[in-house]
Amino acid sequence: MRFTAKQDYNTIINLFNKELINKVIDTPVVIYKIKIDKTKTNIYGEGTKKTYFQGVIVPCLIDRQMTAPNAEIGTIDIEQKSSFAFLRQELMDRNIYPEPGDLIEFDTQYYEIENTNEVQMYAGQVVYNVQVFCDTHLIRRVPTQLERPIYE
Repeated sequence: MRFTAKQDYNTIINLFNKELINKVIDTPVVIYKIKIDKTKTNIYGEGTKKTYFQGVIVPCLIDRQMTAPNAEIGTIDIEQKSSFAFLRQELMDRNIYPEPGDLIEFDTQYYEIENTNEVQMYAGQVVYNVQVFCDTHLIRRVPTQLERPIYE
């Protein structure tokens, strides 16, 4: 597959996939980028009161796992892992890139990003990155200082 042209990539990935995710699947989420310079951290590098930029609406593919109860701290808590897959070009068009610590809002719930990967490449070539995968976990507390996105 070394004989792949830029036009093939643009047609298949940026045209077909973009239309499929934006118009057929149509599952938008809101990404909130953390303001690192405004978030105070403790000696362990953990932020107790985080602040975020205004949310950005981005369409994606979602893989939510089943919820699982957790009773470690004496009360029952719900854990849920989820994966969000974004088209790289869609993120570039909206001038946003998800990173660990950022929040994703979906279905009135908030997920904190643990890890991001760009492992899916068209024709196995590094210059043709297709998607950005975000591994997340459901957070318990809903941040109150989130600035809602402007809907288009």
